Amino acid sequence: MGCTNPIALNYDPLANTDDGSCITPIYGCMDSTMFNYNALANTDNGSCIPFVYGCTDAAAYNYNPVANTNDNSCCLIAGCTDITALNYNQFACFDDNS
Repeated sequence: MGCTNPIALNYDPLANTDDGSCITPIYGCMDSTMFNYNALANTDNGSCIPFVYGCTDAAAYNYNPVANTNDNSCCLIAGCTDITALNYNQFACFDDNS
């Protein structure tokens, strides 16, 4: 008695009768500190991707195309950020050299 499926994680080459105990491999990232951690995975496939924090809004001035985790740093308003200028914009987070 045992698992007779050769692709199962607990395959028993000595078993001649399948007892229904076979565990099908579920491939994925098994490192819980990674961006694409898969809690259901029982076989690590080397696909783990670390967290990369940054602005993930493509419409923002400081958009980071490499970021996979938004850090709430997105800047959506351009304007004068020089507090001594007449056209200073207190809401601007990106200086447009105006």
